[in-house]
Amino acid sequence: MENTLKFNAGRYKVPVIVTYTSERIIFKCKYNKNLIEEFKVMQGARWHPENKTWSAVNSIRNHFQILFLQGNDPYYNYRQPLGPLMEQIRPTLTRPLYEHQIEMTAHMMQCHYVIEACEMGTGKTLSFIEAIERAKLLDKDVWYVGPKSGVVAVRREFQKWESKAQPLYFTYEGLVKKMKDPDSYIPQCVCFDESSRVKSPTAQRSQAAFDLSMKIRDKYKGSGYVILMSGTPSPRVPIDWYQQAEIACPGYLREGDINKFKRRLCLIEERESAAGGVYPHIVTWLNDENKCAICGSFKAEPVHNELLFDGSKKHAFVPSVNQVGYLYKRLAGLVLVKFKKDCLDLPEKRYEIRRIKPTVTTLRLAQIIVKTGGRAIEVLTKLRELSDGFQYKETKVGMQICPTCEGTKSIRSPIVPETSDDDSEYKDIALPSDVPTQTITDWQIIPCPKCGAQGEIPRYERSAEEVSTPKDAALVEILEAHEETGRIVIWGGFTESIDRIVRLCTKYGWSTLRVDGRGYRTNDVLGNTVDTMEFLNCLDFSNPAYVELLEKFPKIAFVGHPRAGGMALTLTASPTELFYSNDFNGEARFQAEDRFHRAGMDKNRGATIIDFVHLPSDQLVLDNLQKKKDLQALTMGELAEAIEKGV
Repeated sequence: MENTLKFNAGRYKVPVIVTYTSERIIFKCKYNKNLIEEFKVMQGARWHPENKTWSAVNSIRNHFQILFLQGNDPYYNYRQPLGPLMEQIRPTLTRPLYEHQIEMTAHMMQCHYVIEACEMGTGKTLSFIEAIERAKLLDKDVWYVGPKSGVVAVRREFQKWESKAQPLYFTYEGLVKKMKDPDSYIPQCVCFDESSRVKSPTAQRSQAAFDLSMKIRDKYKGSGYVILMSGTPSPRVPIDWYQQAEIACPGYLREGDINKFKRRLCLIEERESAAGGVYPHIVTWLNDENKCAICGSFKAEPVHNELLFDGSKKHAFVPSVNQVGYLYKRLAGLVLVKFKKDCLDLPEKRYEIRRIKPTVTTLRLAQIIVKTGGRAIEVLTKLRELSDGFQYKETKVGMQICPTCEGTKSIRSPIVPETSDDDSEYKDIALPSDVPTQTITDWQIIPCPKCGAQGEIPRYERSAEEVSTPKDAALVEILEAHEETGRIVIWGGFTESIDRIVRLCTKYGWSTLRVDGRGYRTNDVLGNTVDTMEFLNCLDFSNPAYVELLEKFPKIAFVGHPRAGGMALTLTASPTELFYSNDFNGEARFQAEDRFHRAGMDKNRGATIIDFVHLPSDQLVLDNLQKKKDLQALTMGELAEAIEKGV
């Protein structure tokens, strides 16, 4: 199908012959620099010199860009003020919504395909409930997708607010399986909670989320809903926005793939790899006008005054554009950003470190662990285990079939030409879209490297050997101090740590709700299993039945691992969170901190976060988490120095 359309190109409109095929969209026009730039950034853009045309993939995102180039406004709904709709919502409310929650509800209802980038604890779930009820989306029309802990927590929120809507709940892993079914029913609305989980375009869960959102658009058009909810209004890496924006509204961002997007936001230079090829290296993010557009250095840096052999300057300073700052203007309308400090009158979180003096024996064991060597990250893990009062050990219990060759003792391996620029050191770095990938010429059969061509590998079982730790006594003190409150939140960095904490809590008369990689487990003081939802209600200070539940269960300890229980839960009944030990994951730590610091908390009691620091390695982990540094980069020298200082 061929059409002649007029595209905006600067001050003028230029006629362009547009031909649609099943796979491609072909553009032909007279040379125009502005239009060429637009064609280049489209998804799957190609130049065809033989007939002097440009082409791009026939996709929804490119249709969006074509509408924009024609002078239409595909951004129209996103540009409209939310005030009029908020005025309609206010007088009909039957639940206690804050002003910012009314704005979230209006944003979802007006734009349908959006990202709610609102900080943890701002009440996104209640706004979502309001939006889907007002849209009369009930039963199977709504899917909720989130982490395992989020599924449990959001189901409880729907019960708590007595919602008429009954979504179908999926974890992201469950969604991947569901979308592989070609006959799967397509809902009218989907909510992707903790949408940072779908920030990577190559991840299966991201592809499944994108596939579902495209099917909703195709089936329901403007009456469909794709809602992404993120507790991170300002991602650490700006490119994390790209795939989330693609899932919500493909084409909203001009760039046709994440590599083109990255090249707009940062200064990239080609560097040689060890194998002789080249790879794109990020020199700096373009987040400051005082950075040079040529080298990325600030104006005052000596590089702008360096002289060449002929006496001329190496290069003069050229101011860059703050593309990262401008990105938030580009996302306006699609993304609604709310910070807790701007929405809620909550007390500041109070941080406290409880320093626990290690015994001489423990410090000597720590020195032995350091001196035995190994990778620094492995040694640090062993030190964390020792600090928590145990050491994991692997015991060989037999043999198992090799998972790589499945017992055949050999595998197929590609033969790559010697000119390949592939280098495992850079295998995770995405190349620009216009760089051709290396072609595999043939395959060969080689001995399996996993099992050494034996067909079997040893099978190990992990067990834990307990050692004494003064953290236990310190934990008992914390429990005694919270007898009257009757609620406490405790985080542990290992499964064995969580088991140890649960045993101590039970010993001192506390019921427990344990959340780790093994799921949710509840036990009252007699060891009986209790309904998980009932215990979650006991830990929510804003629950109408909280006083009755406090009498029924006077003491409940929530014990969890930050990665398993640090998302979506509401634990406002406790005025304190204790980190018995820390995990390496910074995002999980920050998510866990906000479980009790949110709307509905007791402002008079405040929010206190306590960290146990036993060995010097505990402080090292805590410092790195606060600085958001990568612990994988830690050296043995840094570890040894930290332990020596503690002796």
